[in-house]
This record gives sequence, C-alpha cells and structure tokens, in this order.
Amino acid sequence: MAGAAVLAILAGWWLVDGLPPADAPETVVATSAATGPGGAVGAVPAAQPSGDAGPAPDAMLNPSLILVFESALAEAQATGKAAFMAMAPALLAKRLPAELVARAMGLLERYVDMQEAMQALPPPDAGDPASLRKTIEARAEVRRRYFAPEEIEGLFGDEIRQDTLMADKMALARDANLTPEEREAAAQRREEALLTPEQREQRRAFTAQVDVQRQTDAMNARGASAQERFAERSTAYGYEAARQLAALDQENQDWNNRLDQYANASPDQQAQLRDSLFNERERLRLAGALALRGSRPTPSGPNPSPSGAGQTPGRSPS
Repeated sequence: MAGAAVLAILAGWWLVDGLPPADAPETVVATSAATGPGGAVGAVPAAQPSGDAGPAPDAMLNPSLILVFESALAEAQATGKAAFMAMAPALLAKRLPAELVARAMGLLERYVDMQEAMQALPPPDAGDPASLRKTIEARAEVRRRYFAPEEIEGLFGDEIRQDTLMADKMALARDANLTPEEREAAAQRREEALLTPEQREQRRAFTAQVDVQRQTDAMNARGASAQERFAERSTAYGYEAARQLAALDQENQDWNNRLDQYANASPDQQAQLRDSLFNERERLRLAGALALRGSRPTPSGPNPSPSGAGQTPGRSPS
C-alpha cells in the first residue's frame, strides 16, 4: 500500500471517542480537509464530472461547506432545530469569512431540513444493489426538494458519484457471468468514468484508513503491545506511517485518560479539572465526547482507537 495513502488516513485518527483532541500535528491536520472530517476545513475545490466543460463552479457550493455545517452541528450539541439555528451565526462566523455567513445560513437551514427528511427514508437492504439504487434515488428526490441543481452538484456531487460507484461495484460483484478479472476491469472503468483522479486518490486513502482501523481493532482485541503494533504496522504500511500511528496511539491514550479522570471526579472537582486538564478547544468538545463515550462500550486493549474515525461528526438536530 502506498505510503502517501497510509499517511493520509492520519487526518481522521484524532476522532477519539468521536471528538478530536486539541493539538494534532499540523502536518496531520492539514490533510483532513481533503480526506474527510476531523480537522481543519480547507478550501477543497468542488470536483466536476470527468470531461465537463461548463462554466467555473460557484466557490461557495463546495463539499467543504458540508464539513463546516457538520462541524457546527457537532459543536452546538443542540436539542432542536430552533436552538441550533439561534447558535448557527456565531458558529459559522468562527469557520467562514464574514461576507459568506449570511448566504451560508440559508444553505445551512435547508441542509438541516434535508437531513431530517433523509432520516425518514428506510435503509437499503444489505448487499442488495437494486435496493441501494432505490435508496440513492430516494435521497436524490429529497435533495431536489431543498436545493437547486447547481447546489446539488456543488455540495453533494462527489457524494452522489461515490454512492453510484458503490452500487455499480456491488452489482458487478454479484454478476455470475463475469470472471474475477472482468469484474475488476469493469469496476476500474466505472471508477474512472465517475471519479476525478483526485477523488480516486482520496478513495484509496479511505480504503487505507479502513484497513488500518481493522488492523487496530484486531490488535486491541488481543491486547497487542506497543512493540507488536509497531512491527505489524511497519510491515504493512512502512516505518514512517507506523511511527506516526504509534505517536497518535499515545495521544489517544492520553486524551482518554484525561476523560476518565474528569468523568470519575465529583462535580466540585470537575469544575477545577475542566480548566487544568483541557485547553480551550478541548473544552468545547468535552460534553460531546463524554456523551458519545457513554453511549457505546469502551474498546478493549491498551490503546483504544476511535470507532468513529473518518466519519462526519455531528448530526442534524431533531
């Protein structure tokens, strides 16, 4: 596996208990805007379909704006739409230039409404490409209710093409008339037709992230030592990736230890520990981190890894 793709996964590694600690190395955080949520949101150009020669896309209609919205939702921890929208101008002002906030507010309100409508859709049947295609079309219909075509392309075009590719590959995998080589070649053609080179590279990086997460889960389950972790990762991904993953293991463990100390303290002690254990950025994420931690079992092993690494934080308030 290419070392560059493996190093790209480190951007999502900071989602410890669903929320990142404060001081991720700049070289790691800087990649997160391109590879997924979990760090700083940068100016990622909105991708166009291969061969599209239309006018330049609206810079505001960009997948990065969805990361901004999800980051605001995660920070707000609001219990309803009205409460969230009251907080939204200040949250967006922290993430966007002042001249973009008013327009972003209009898009954000429609995004929240769309996400709530999406939650009412039934999930696709596992492993059924026809069911997945029906779900994709149902989601497309919901998007059309809230957004204009150019908004859908700019904000969600990448997501739509990724979903379409998934359904295509699932159908190819179930086609008994194709040999394994023919399936692989057809899948490659669909990927090249639907995705830009940058998106294909991001897809490879995401695959690397999934592989690393599975390997880490297996090491956690058997209580692998730091030396065993380093040896296995070095063999699979190279020395530099193994070294950075080991450093992030230590940061994750430190973050979890501080969460434990805070959660187990009395209310009077928590007031003092909040300032002594966490910096300003971490304090913004503290309540959400504890809520997420309490909602799922703690992973086993000496260096529990985030079960939500690489996922978009937050959800639409309901």
